[in-house]
Amino acid sequence: MKYIKFISFFILLLSISSNVYAAVGKAAVYKVTMKQVALCTGKGSGTTCNGKVVIGTGDKEVDVASVGAGAVAGAYGDPALLPLGATYTHMQVTIDRKFTVKTSDEAGEMLKTNNGDVCRTVANADSQYGTSESARKYTHKRAFDEGTGSASAETRVYLMNHGDNQVITCVNSTCGGLVGTATAGSDCTYCAAQKSDLDSDDDSTVLIYALTKPYTVTTKPPKVTMKFGTAEALSANDVVGTVCNIWAEEPVFTATIE
Repeated sequence: MKYIKFISFFILLLSISSNVYAAVGKAAVYKVTMKQVALCTGKGSGTTCNGKVVIGTGDKEVDVASVGAGAVAGAYGDPALLPLGATYTHMQVTIDRKFTVKTSDEAGEMLKTNNGDVCRTVANADSQYGTSESARKYTHKRAFDEGTGSASAETRVYLMNHGDNQVITCVNSTCGGLVGTATAGSDCTYCAAQKSDLDSDDDSTVLIYALTKPYTVTTKPPKVTMKFGTAEALSANDVVGTVCNIWAEEPVFTATIE
């Protein structure tokens, strides 16, 4: 057995069900809170991590948009005890369902809807949910006013409920409702699997990612390389009139240990 320190370990990869009519754009701020990271000797059913060894735990917020592709995003995790000679093929990560995002105010980088209208993030308020943020954060998508009249502000967005749990699209600033829709829970572009049955009792979600190549523990300290991008990290779509919705998309993510 040997202690191996993993330095600056992980950036999230989240898949949120996206609207086929939405437009995607760059995020000026994209903060994710990691809760646990583990290595797996293989992927089991769903998000089961075979041979699981936890290498990082505890809440750690990372702004994905603040660092460049391939850069180190921040330290996460204490030295991990891994068995010499064991081979790991996947990562399992637990992340908070809350994300803090902000649209860009720079010319050419503003987020636009499928109709080409500018859609900016605004600060959260309970009134935007019709009742309260805590009561509806996983079931209601807030509405934002389109246009360039004010600067963008950081705002909290959430991974919506999945499956048979209906999600309501708000059509005004006090959350008048559009028809509810079910959101997919198992589709993701870059991960191998993600938790597919989120409901309002879940404050976090679990995802599995394949390493770019298997890693076998040796006496040599490992080198961890992370590459990611956020050029298309936010989506916006026109709802009615001059109202739009914004939600987080998944940043591109790959991880190599050697």
